[in-house]
Amino acid sequence: MLIALGFTWLCMRIEVNPLTRTGQVSGLAGLQFRFLLVFVALALVWWGISKRLSRPLALRLACCSLAGLATGLYAGGIAVALTGTSWPLNGPYGDSGQLQNWVGEIQAGRPISGVYPPLFPHALTYWTELFNPGQPHAALKTFGLVLLALTGPAAYLAWRLVLPPLWSLGIGVVSVFPIVHAAKPYVDIVLIVLIPVLAKLMSTLRRAGELKNRPVVLLGVSYGLGLALLFLWYSGWFVWSAPGALAAFVLMLINLGKEGGPAALRRGALLLGVTGAVFLALTGPYLGRMLAGADTPDGYFYFDTDIDPAYFLMWQGDQPNNLAKVSWPLPGELGGVGVFALLLVAGVAVALWLGPRLPVVQVAGLCMLGAFGLRYWFASHMERDKLVQLYPRTSAELLYCSIVLCGMAGYLLTQKMTGRPAYAIIGGRKGPAPALRASGAVLCALAFFFSMAGSATVDRFMPFNGSWGQLAWNSHTTVQPNGACPRFAPEGKCVPPPPPPPPAAEG
Repeated sequence: MLIALGFTWLCMRIEVNPLTRTGQVSGLAGLQFRFLLVFVALALVWWGISKRLSRPLALRLACCSLAGLATGLYAGGIAVALTGTSWPLNGPYGDSGQLQNWVGEIQAGRPISGVYPPLFPHALTYWTELFNPGQPHAALKTFGLVLLALTGPAAYLAWRLVLPPLWSLGIGVVSVFPIVHAAKPYVDIVLIVLIPVLAKLMSTLRRAGELKNRPVVLLGVSYGLGLALLFLWYSGWFVWSAPGALAAFVLMLINLGKEGGPAALRRGALLLGVTGAVFLALTGPYLGRMLAGADTPDGYFYFDTDIDPAYFLMWQGDQPNNLAKVSWPLPGELGGVGVFALLLVAGVAVALWLGPRLPVVQVAGLCMLGAFGLRYWFASHMERDKLVQLYPRTSAELLYCSIVLCGMAGYLLTQKMTGRPAYAIIGGRKGPAPALRASGAVLCALAFFFSMAGSATVDRFMPFNGSWGQLAWNSHTTVQPNGACPRFAPEGKCVPPPPPPPPAAEG
């Protein structure tokens, strides 16, 4: 975490005009130069620790620090894109403006939306009072950068629940760049953490028959608390994951009863019962409000609702774009399917072939299947009902589960070629440490990928009047709350922000 936050702070020292292309390129180069220097310095530290202290310790430290460096680059790049403005991405518009308004509502003791997950708006309010009193816009900017920087370490630590260090880094942090949206990092990190947490719960359920009642209860409390916090932070991914996750746990209970007998089945049911009870005790009021509002119509049609529903590899959301002028998605080489999609298909096939009993494979595969089912159900009724019901948001879950299964395919192939057992089958996360040269090569390759993916991802958010750059463009072209235009506003001119909505009614 220190590496992530420290590198973000280092990148915030880059001074360029992000509204010119020359300034943007200079900023991107400055990010890469700092990344290179810090990576080399860290590599020397890792090498020294491996030689003088412990190679496994060096590997764990290397993976953890590289996870922070990767998303520190992402967050630092967004800070460069917002140089000269106190607004967060998208300024006072859209979800950004709504969150800022909610801070005022919470501070005034008025209610906010009953169906939106409550934890993040209250955390943002606390951050505002602590670090940016009276400036929810500045608080959202800094808090968003902190959360974005910490996404890599959070993903790595979540995957360490079920996998060894290098594989946790490769699967967890690689998936950050295509999945996590810089304007709302608090949303997507729940998806990235949820899958390994569910896989760990599945692993614990598999060995429930080996445990006594007291450890089972304590584990159930821990899982219930963790899942409740994720749900209250952002609940959307629980909705899309629910069919697959429920199917996975039902199948696991059936297998537990067959393989372990009635005693194992009872302890497995106890684990899930305690987990569910704690989860419902903590989320019950919000869950009730969310279910009561489940029939709220969503008739917002945008770019992603007009594309082939079987395509989920990239998405544009509701940002202005020129893609409508071309065929989208671009036609692939094999039956309209491109190379990247074929690689995902191959990875899914290998994972299902070599690891059908792995909790990670089961959770990711069944969640993917369930998300497809919900996606196609809502999309198939779209014309009749004139409703979208958020179905394009399943794209992120489908892509993430595909990446997870591809990563697990690589893990299983490696284990098979080296004659090692797949430790994740029984929920373990330890294995023989790879050779120093092999682990060093993998770390260098991952660092190379993180540098390129980070630069490409940040470049999409550089201020531009269209596409994802529109978010930063709005931040630079809107009058700031202090009445001044942002420093690099074009020709020193900007537009006034929209008027705040009326206060919510009491009650």
